[in-house]
Amino acid sequence: MKSGDKIGKLRLRGNVLKHAEGILGIVAKTQIRLFCTRYLWEKYLKGKRNMEQIAKCKLLTAVFEADNLRLDAHILKFDTIGKERFHIEIEQFVVRKITIATHEDVVVYDLYAVLTRVERILMLFDGVFIPLKEICFSDSDTVETELLNLYGDNLAQSRLSYFISADFCSYRVDRLLEFDKVLTAELFEQGVNLIHELDIVHQMYLYSMSNSKITVDVKCAFLIELAEPLIEIVKEHTKFFSSLFPGSHGTSLKNCLDALITKYGEDIFKRELSGNYEQFLSALVNSRVRIMHIKRKRSGVYFEGNESVLYIMKMSLLYRKIMLEVLDIDESYYRECLLKNVSRINQWNGVLEKLLSKLS
Repeated sequence: MKSGDKIGKLRLRGNVLKHAEGILGIVAKTQIRLFCTRYLWEKYLKGKRNMEQIAKCKLLTAVFEADNLRLDAHILKFDTIGKERFHIEIEQFVVRKITIATHEDVVVYDLYAVLTRVERILMLFDGVFIPLKEICFSDSDTVETELLNLYGDNLAQSRLSYFISADFCSYRVDRLLEFDKVLTAELFEQGVNLIHELDIVHQMYLYSMSNSKITVDVKCAFLIELAEPLIEIVKEHTKFFSSLFPGSHGTSLKNCLDALITKYGEDIFKRELSGNYEQFLSALVNSRVRIMHIKRKRSGVYFEGNESVLYIMKMSLLYRKIMLEVLDIDESYYRECLLKNVSRINQWNGVLEKLLSKLS
């Protein structure tokens, strides 16, 4: 055989080998991809089957932490009242840790429900939700830690959006009182029942104070509208406002706002009360009515831009003060902080001065 023919055959064999290696590489990569896909799919199905299994345990631990916020040291322990007894501990130093414990296994969702009740009560004191960093279930007689971790991750990722407070809320200035001064098993039970009674009303309040995509003028309008159900709550739990009957043919929104402000909001709305108060009440009502009418149908003064933010903060203080009053928490525990907060709001960017000038 001539040397040229040998060289040609060697080149051909080399090309075939390279081509074969390429095919084998593709096959190998395909097999690897199929293996990985199958592994991930099986892992997903296993996780799904695990999540369908009802997990139970005895302990929930949640840690709350905010950037650039170092919480003062406070600690509180108590046992809940009712058929199902839960031991609640709130430990605070730099971060806040809440543990919910029972003597026997309960469904993890029941433990989580108690946690969210604690959070909502604390929000009335703090004026803000401190962000959840992690949640952990443990101490189970029936399921493995891996499954409990899946539940913890799932619940942490699927929390209601109102647990993230708006950027105009701040623990440093909005906090009215420390939880360990007033919170007891009895007060916790009363607070849970009150929030349950308020139902969607309290949810509207929380969403108005949240970092949601709702515009500030709509949030402000929602908070103003809460005056009517708040009159009903106060009537139900105290001897006040017995002559008021909110509703489509009853006491007007303006009169409801007037009753709440003059009874519970003198410290919060002191500047407004000393000015053109009637015009201010009309501006509150107009700001509520505004979202119900097209632009050419609107009339009168209403809140715009930063004015809406200012009265979101003030209406939130009024709402929280009413809740604390209904829960029979003595004003001496929080009035000093309330006055400091009001002073800060009144001085915020000169917004109040400009509005009062516009109303005069």
